[in-house]
Amino acid sequence: MSDALESLNGLIVPLAEQGLLLPNVAVAELVSFRITRDVPGAPAWFLGWTRWRDQQVPLVDPYALLGQAQDNSGRQPRTLIMNAIGDREGVHFIGMRVWSIPRSRKVLRGEISEAGAPGPYISQRVQLADEPELLMIPDLQAIESALDQAGLLRG
Repeated sequence: MSDALESLNGLIVPLAEQGLLLPNVAVAELVSFRITRDVPGAPAWFLGWTRWRDQQVPLVDPYALLGQAQDNSGRQPRTLIMNAIGDREGVHFIGMRVWSIPRSRKVLRGEISEAGAPGPYISQRVQLADEPELLMIPDLQAIESALDQAGLLRG
């Protein structure tokens, strides 16, 4: 079997309760946090729009979206720019406010196991062999759909 099928290069994004596990290919860049346009009346998990590489990018709060308690511990927020995967016209990226710097992690097939039920916006909860906390694999298509259904992708 090829190495590509045996391992995945990922990023662990620490959150207050359970971190996120993302494949490297899902993440475009980590940049300074800035909201360039607010949206009055938007859901609590939608922070507004940020400008990145001459594009308006919708910005979500993973704590509110995933039902976790906020924990910024006095740190400066950053924006994790993720590649959109839902093939929606005009949506190429989604931003996520994070309070910690993600760390790179190679995940081997034999060291990952399911660790709980999926939930809204979570495709799977997993445990890595040498990680103390459970990790969530976000359902990026569901997040894009939520943005679309709330009318937030139509600018």
